[in-house]
Amino acid sequence: TGVRSTSIVFNTPTPVDPYALFCAEDKNGCHLEVYPRASSEVYMCGIGGSRYLDNDALKAIAPEEVTPDPKRVAAAKASFGALSSLGAGDPDIAQACMRPCPPDGLPYLGRLPSATNAFIAAGHNCWGILWAPVTGLAMSELLLDGAPACVDFRPFDPARFSKSSKGARGRRQGAAPVGEQW
Repeated sequence: TGVRSTSIVFNTPTPVDPYALFCAEDKNGCHLEVYPRASSEVYMCGIGGSRYLDNDALKAIAPEEVTPDPKRVAAAKASFGALSSLGAGDPDIAQACMRPCPPDGLPYLGRLPSATNAFIAAGHNCWGILWAPVTGLAMSELLLDGAPACVDFRPFDPARFSKSSKGARGRRQGAAPVGEQW
């Protein structure tokens, strides 16, 4: 599954202090996350209106159809304009993306089932920045020591949505085969 979200970018005349800003939800339905970049851009997400897509919807959407929601762009512009004079004009970039998000909202962390020496750390949704340090530590513990000591990986087991028979190639989600089968 995935999440389709809109984000915006403002170009600034001078660099902005490199401090991220995380806002509570406001009257526009935004809970802005503001990330100044060294390139004198200010990137914003958390503008609301994200749409969750199941696997069938993900397969049906073409990349060029992943476009920003104009209503959410306007809401983010209004929210940022209330916080900073940098938001007085229109955003320089309005864009959309698909974010990886497993059905239960938890990332996949650990060994891949039915494979030897294959590991995964993915599907963090929008929390990759926050989860990166502990994910890196836990995965290094798994690789070097055989098991993570800093976090219990059971809730994040990559096999939690699949039922595969020993030695089988491909995988299943419930009873349905998904991915390549060989």
